[in-house]
Amino acid sequence: MEKPRQEEIPRSIIKGSSGRISGLNGKGEMLFADPKCFVVGLEKLPYILFTTHEFNEEELPLNIGKQIYEIKKLALQSTFSADISKEVKYCAIPRWLSDFKMVEELRFGYVEIDDLHSLKDLPIQHLILKNIRYNDSQRVVSAIKQFKHLKEVSYDQSLDADLKQAIEELNLKLTLLADSD
Repeated sequence: MEKPRQEEIPRSIIKGSSGRISGLNGKGEMLFADPKCFVVGLEKLPYILFTTHEFNEEELPLNIGKQIYEIKKLALQSTFSADISKEVKYCAIPRWLSDFKMVEELRFGYVEIDDLHSLKDLPIQHLILKNIRYNDSQRVVSAIKQFKHLKEVSYDQSLDADLKQAIEELNLKLTLLADSD
């Protein structure tokens, strides 16, 4: 039997207690899932968005779409595919990401972060960088300096020593991510 391609996986809305997930003190529940994004909520309101760069709010149910830009946590990655036999392609930071005005925790996975400065107005407190790429570490540091509310940066081995040192000099809490994070 052949595995279905990502675009062949049907979208679904998970309702009721069967959609509950762990975390968020056991109060989080899956509000929406499709191959490009899934939304975890607290008390029926969107709280976390896990998405790819192909996110389109018009594909969300109306009750979620109205409130999606008020989420507190956002994780952007290039794909949700578990097929690691193929080389993962990195995506750029999409322009629509700056529309999320309440994001306090922002996680990037397989993202090119050269345009991080486009997010300077977000109230990000925790920036998580895992499997990222960039061309200009000074530009990345300059963008990080513009985050007025930033308190913590978590990172993996994809950060080179120069960028790590420059971030350390900003007096932010730094955390090295474990491979499983």
